[in-house]
Amino acid sequence: MLKVLLFLWQLPQNIIGFIISRFSIYKFVYTRDVEENKKVRAYYVKNFFHSGVSLGDFIILDEEYWHIVHIQTLKHEHGHQKQSQILGWLYLIIIGIPSILGNLWDRVFHKNWPTLDREAWYYKQPWEAWADKLGKVNRWD
Repeated sequence: MLKVLLFLWQLPQNIIGFIISRFSIYKFVYTRDVEENKKVRAYYVKNFFHSGVSLGDFIILDEEYWHIVHIQTLKHEHGHQKQSQILGWLYLIIIGIPSILGNLWDRVFHKNWPTLDREAWYYKQPWEAWADKLGKVNRWD
């Protein structure tokens, strides 16, 4: 019963995540431990804007980055999953939209910055830093 309630609490993002994961051309699904006794499932799809997204129960990543995406990325996206569980229907407004806008801003205005500077700017945004904290990502040590 709790799983059903949690699914409904995150319904908008679960619907979008389901649609993207089912109707994208995806290469494979990968499951990995991110915490003790906690596995996450990531869907690797073709042509996903060289990016990733967490929508409810769905983590979707660009398959082009399979070889470089590691546990830190999965933990960060799992942090976004936890935000979704906390915020429910408000997740897309409070986290999703600012995250997309931050990603677009970075791609347009920071494209000539060194990679480490871009990452520092992006992951220090409050919604991204919160995802790192919830996902137990230790990015700056």
